[in-house]
Amino acid sequence: MSRVIRRAFSAFPPRAGPSSLPAPATLFPSASSATSTLPQSVRRRRAEHPPHPQSAPSPLSDPELHDPSSGKRFPLELEKDYRDLISSSEFPDGGDDAQLRGLFLKGTAEWKSRVRGFAPRGRTGRHEYLLGVMGGQKLTSSHGGEGEGEPTPTSTSASADPNQIVGQRIYLPNIQIRLMRNHTPPGQSYDPFIATFRIPPSMTKTDLRSYLLAVYNLKVTFIRTDNYIGEVGRSRTGEIKRKGGSSNTYKRAVVGLNEPFHYPDDMEELYAQGAKSGKGDEPALARDKWLEQNYSLRTSEEMRKRAMFKYYKGSRWRSRTHANLGNTVKEIMKRRKEREDKVTEEVKRRYALVSQASVPAEGEQVAQAA
Repeated sequence: MSRVIRRAFSAFPPRAGPSSLPAPATLFPSASSATSTLPQSVRRRRAEHPPHPQSAPSPLSDPELHDPSSGKRFPLELEKDYRDLISSSEFPDGGDDAQLRGLFLKGTAEWKSRVRGFAPRGRTGRHEYLLGVMGGQKLTSSHGGEGEGEPTPTSTSASADPNQIVGQRIYLPNIQIRLMRNHTPPGQSYDPFIATFRIPPSMTKTDLRSYLLAVYNLKVTFIRTDNYIGEVGRSRTGEIKRKGGSSNTYKRAVVGLNEPFHYPDDMEELYAQGAKSGKGDEPALARDKWLEQNYSLRTSEEMRKRAMFKYYKGSRWRSRTHANLGNTVKEIMKRRKEREDKVTEEVKRRYALVSQASVPAEGEQVAQAA
């Protein structure tokens, strides 16, 4: 292979491998995605100050925490909460410490992903909910009948109805929530257990969770948000203002999913699956043909280009500065065309003068010959 061809192929980024489905976790299948989407500040802090080897900094997404042989324990605050709940409750069904810890983590994850505004609420309500998941009962002290100070089990059925609305109903304003494609670095596999949304800066994680559940019946496992601040520039009058358009201020939200999700036109995934299964590019080409037959993507793109060309056909650049390369080339081509038109007109005028001067001379020669 020649050097030119090798250089040409080296410009293309390597294809990513197929998106491998993670092993089913104890809590939710997107546990590995929760670890891969950690903020940079958290990764930097854990790299500078690593936690104890027997401690799990992210208990809801650490698969080793559910392995009894690993010897890992909860973080300090969660461990205190767990021991407080165990000491003040009893479990008729029994179960060892590893099973209780797994159920405690499951109840904690469900409590964190609940929709706010429903009963129960507060720490008491949280413990009652966890005991309902773990199959336990709360112990309270009775002052009569069985003796003073003796613990008496109470069922959690007398707690508040979880479907009772105790918060204030909030109606969302006229805002836009856009589903964006996940950012996948070149050469890395696509993560199908996360979805990316672009939301207004005033929207919180609780609002987004309630919105997705109420409108689309979509339950999410975790939500991570980060704010993108738009660029600041100067206007023509010298006023400092924030630029709009693509550099506008927005908030990005990455949510965890219980089921994998792929876009219909995710050709890279089909290419990777075909290469893995030995079918080559056949699945991707079949999907591309199906999309073209049913949705006419290329035809729509051509019609869009023609409409944009027709819309901007009579436009011209009115600014005095030509900072844009496209506007500069357009202005150069326009002046070149004007110059060529002037040259063509001048050539036609001179040819007309020459032809007019040659007609009388030919008439005189004919008269002399006669």
